[in-house]
Amino acid sequence: MATLIISEKNKAAQAIAEALGPVNKISVSKMVKVYHVTSKNIYVVPLRGHIQQYENTGPYKKWTGNDPREIITNPSAIEKIPSQYAGPYISALKKYAKICDLCIIGTDADVEGCNIGMMDAFPFVKSANPKIQVKQLWLNDLQKTGIQSAYANLIPPKWSWANSGEARAILDAIIGFSATREVSLTLKPILNAINVKFTSIGRVQTSLLYLLYQREHLIRNFVSSPFWTLSTKIKIDDREIIANHLKNNFTDKMIAEGIYNKIKDEKEALIKDIKNTSRVIQPPTPLNTSKALLLITKTLKINAKAALKTMEDLYLNKIISYPRTDSDVYSKSYDHKEILQKFLTHNHYGQFVQDRFKQMKISPKQGRVNAGDHSPITPLIALEPSSSKFENDLQKKVYNLIARHYLATFGDPAEESDTKILLLIKEEPFLARISVLLKPGFYDIAPFLAKKYDAPLDFIPKLMKLSSSTPKLPISKINFTEKQTQPPPRYTDTSLLKLMELKHLGTKSTRPAIIQILLDRNYIERKKRAVFVTELGFLLIDALVEIWKPFLEPQFTAEVEDLLEEIRNQTKGKDAVVQEIKQKFLLLFDKFRKNKPAFIVKMNSLQKTGNILRGRDNKIVKGKQSGGKISGSGVNSSQTPVILTTSNCPKCKSHPMKFVISRDKSKKFFVCSDDNCKTFLSLPKKGFPKLLKSTCSICNFNIVKITSTYNKKKFDYYICPLCWTYGLKTQSGQGFCSKCTKYKIERGRCIKK
Repeated sequence: MATLIISEKNKAAQAIAEALGPVNKISVSKMVKVYHVTSKNIYVVPLRGHIQQYENTGPYKKWTGNDPREIITNPSAIEKIPSQYAGPYISALKKYAKICDLCIIGTDADVEGCNIGMMDAFPFVKSANPKIQVKQLWLNDLQKTGIQSAYANLIPPKWSWANSGEARAILDAIIGFSATREVSLTLKPILNAINVKFTSIGRVQTSLLYLLYQREHLIRNFVSSPFWTLSTKIKIDDREIIANHLKNNFTDKMIAEGIYNKIKDEKEALIKDIKNTSRVIQPPTPLNTSKALLLITKTLKINAKAALKTMEDLYLNKIISYPRTDSDVYSKSYDHKEILQKFLTHNHYGQFVQDRFKQMKISPKQGRVNAGDHSPITPLIALEPSSSKFENDLQKKVYNLIARHYLATFGDPAEESDTKILLLIKEEPFLARISVLLKPGFYDIAPFLAKKYDAPLDFIPKLMKLSSSTPKLPISKINFTEKQTQPPPRYTDTSLLKLMELKHLGTKSTRPAIIQILLDRNYIERKKRAVFVTELGFLLIDALVEIWKPFLEPQFTAEVEDLLEEIRNQTKGKDAVVQEIKQKFLLLFDKFRKNKPAFIVKMNSLQKTGNILRGRDNKIVKGKQSGGKISGSGVNSSQTPVILTTSNCPKCKSHPMKFVISRDKSKKFFVCSDDNCKTFLSLPKKGFPKLLKSTCSICNFNIVKITSTYNKKKFDYYICPLCWTYGLKTQSGQGFCSKCTKYKIERGRCIKK
């Protein structure tokens, strides 16, 4: 009889088959290619990730007629069904199951892979051949020797891992379906006002959005305050160093200014004390998925999704080991010598590796976690940057980081010094700190792990020699500076991944996808590397904070992750955990309903006053205004994006103006949000306008930035729509901010010249 191997992806299926013997490729359909290892009569069938998914059953597909609460309480409210594209894959599984007596689960060796292989695919195999036996192929990489070794040592299926993934899928479906429906129906007045049909709620994504909202709320409501600093530039040999006053930052300007006036004409600083300390820095520990994502997103300044995908592509191309792992500890039997030998002649890494062999240092620095899933992420072959195995430049860069980081675990410790120089200028104390790298150690192979140092190695001896010969140092400049306190920084993908790990949101593998979901739902957006909460995301959480804060807090989803881990570790069963979490979520769901009545009264009140488009703190909400035509415009507003400004109508003075751009971009104007008031402000016909939050210092109307082109080159200019409209009527040319005699636009704000 024959053997059936189920693989998660086509590239993995091909690698498995080719490692086991000569291969004959069979085209089962346009989508599915089966790899037949003729010498061993093995059929390797690839999948396309998950081929089944949970959906609401017939009676619960419609949002009306059924209580969303029943999705939690009624086990028949959801069911697992094949995905739209799954037909050819299911047919192939059944076809080859009938002629095989052994099924080997060869999907990715993690919880999700186990779930795909055993819970999505194997049921179809079992239905076609009830007597078929099942084993698992546990792969650490797709190298030929690794596949052959794993095939020779098949393991019993990790059902607990598959069940953990299945419990996650069930719970996320129940929570997502019921919460999305309940919240969307509750917030319907708000959603209608911005022409959004529904709002997506998820156990992990909504908690993450809440944490982002908290940071966004701090930033939006931050009130800066002034402070003053005193610093001096001191010349030491051929280098200038900066020393800061010990009492920085001053909140009393008079005190700081008094000190400055006292010392501003001084030309020398007295060396009061020099303290030098050194520190040994150990080599890095091996990379697990979390550490790799942090390293790659921070160093290459790319997003988490791109980082994980690139690692997965390198794995499928047999260049690195499996990239989804919690372990940062290698087994004692791991053959590092074999891997290191591949790098001996590498143009960039070779000399470092040769030194390792000369010094007999071929054991890596180990981490602390052995999760029992895979070895840490490891380069499996030595590739030069010009290698054709790389599909793009990003793969080269990610591989370079992984390879250098791996080699750095064999490196020598680095050593740095920190020198503190206490200076007196007319008895006023100033402190300079200088960091110097004394021994590069492992930084030689992984310079991206090193911080930025202030001076070269020979600087400290020069300083000590100079201080012994003269107690004074020349002053180049003394600075008295006014600054403003700044809000906390926005998150980047790197800091978001750290936050999610800290709060136990998601898993190492799902975190990049969760960030992407929020982007896809238009709840967040990236500007350069910073993550901003959109007005839709802010409005959603701003509403939910009042009525469902316990669900938003990360504690609930962290508890879920802990219980799912107990399934994987076989300390709890799938059904028991699903039931336990359903009961906990039901309590949260009922708390939401308990708080709904007062919230709905508030929403109705806002709707009547026309303020429903504004969130707390009077923020602008982007969207589409529903219903009818805007008076005097001739543009159907149900098809036109509308932004409500922070500027009230200049005529009625009681309703905010609406900023309207027609779908074809041909009409751009402002109109009063009160249909009974037909006040209208025009905009230039050419160029694309963008409404700014800042306002004109003359009339207090929102400023508009207009991007236009001339001779195929883009340029920006600013206008005040109210002044512009007045200028058109009087033919005075008023309204162009560049022609204003009193004010100018700087960083998008109207300020005095």
